[in-house]
Amino acid sequence: MTTDTRDRIFSGVYPGGIVWADRHNLSHGDYKRLAFLDFETLALDVEADCPDELRAAIAEDAQGYQVRAGEAFKVSTAGQTVTLGWGLSAGAKP
Repeated sequence: MTTDTRDRIFSGVYPGGIVWADRHNLSHGDYKRLAFLDFETLALDVEADCPDELRAAIAEDAQGYQVRAGEAFKVSTAGQTVTLGWGLSAGAKP
C-alpha cells in the first residue's frame, strides 16, 4: 500500500465491525464508506463503487483480521472485547 493510499483510507472500529472510508470523498457530511468487516462472520462487504486502488488495500487489511478468527479483539478504550468470527462454526474460515 502506498503512502497516498494509506493516507486516503480511514478505518474505524465500531461495535459490530470495522468500517473503511475514503477521506477524499464526502457523503452526507462524513467520509464515504468503502467497506465493512462484520465481527460475527468476518465477511468483508466492499461497496460496488469502491475504487480499485483502495479495494486491494482494504482487502489486505481485512485479511489481517480474518486470520485472527477466534481471538479476543479490543473494541473500546474501556477494554471491552469481541471474539473475532464469533458466529463462525468451529474450524470454519471466513
